[in-house]
Amino acid sequence: MDEQKTKTADRKVKDFLGRFIPEVTWNKLSSDICEQVIEKLKGLDRTGIEDDIMAFIEKKKYKIGTLSQANSGAGWTVFGNITIRPENLNDYLSPYVLSLILHEIFHIKRQTVHTRLSMQGELDAWQYQYRIYPLLNHGHEISEVYGRKSQQWQELFRLSRNSREDLERARDLMIEIAPGYRAYALPLYPFLQEIGYFLKRGDFKGVIEAMQNLAKGARGEKIERNTPRPA
Repeated sequence: MDEQKTKTADRKVKDFLGRFIPEVTWNKLSSDICEQVIEKLKGLDRTGIEDDIMAFIEKKKYKIGTLSQANSGAGWTVFGNITIRPENLNDYLSPYVLSLILHEIFHIKRQTVHTRLSMQGELDAWQYQYRIYPLLNHGHEISEVYGRKSQQWQELFRLSRNSREDLERARDLMIEIAPGYRAYALPLYPFLQEIGYFLKRGDFKGVIEAMQNLAKGARGEKIERNTPRPA
């Protein structure tokens, strides 16, 4: 009985740590599969993939693992690694999965952790994924993977990273494209910048909500819009 309790406690600790350190609970892909992914990405048109992104790909210092993640197709870790859904392992060289990996490489290579955890950072990465997907799939748009939501993707691509109104709109579009995505868990701008925005306006409720939403997102809770929809 004591042994069973110990195993249960160990599993709970492991699951808790896995929320913040995916490498604790993920299944790392074999070196052979990772090499295939790297070689596929290295074969992309160099005129469409920037030098710093390609250099990151070629260094091969990152790892890829599978991890159940109901609210996103892939993810990054603080150690510079990448996670994909287990169900995507059967088609890991598909244009869609490769675009997800490039999306996460963009986060890791171009952004600080604070920026990655913001709508500004996500908008940049989604727009990058939209732009590079045709390089992976003979000119086809990524909207074909998401129920032909071409209009939403095109509008998302035109939004400005420097407009709060546009970032609010990006939240709605991302959820239209990928229902279940936890867009409302993220502050519009990197966390400290967002907190500063609210404090300058004396909006302490905004500060509290930004902190609560991040915490809820980390726990996997669904979060609804708490600001008025743009007219």
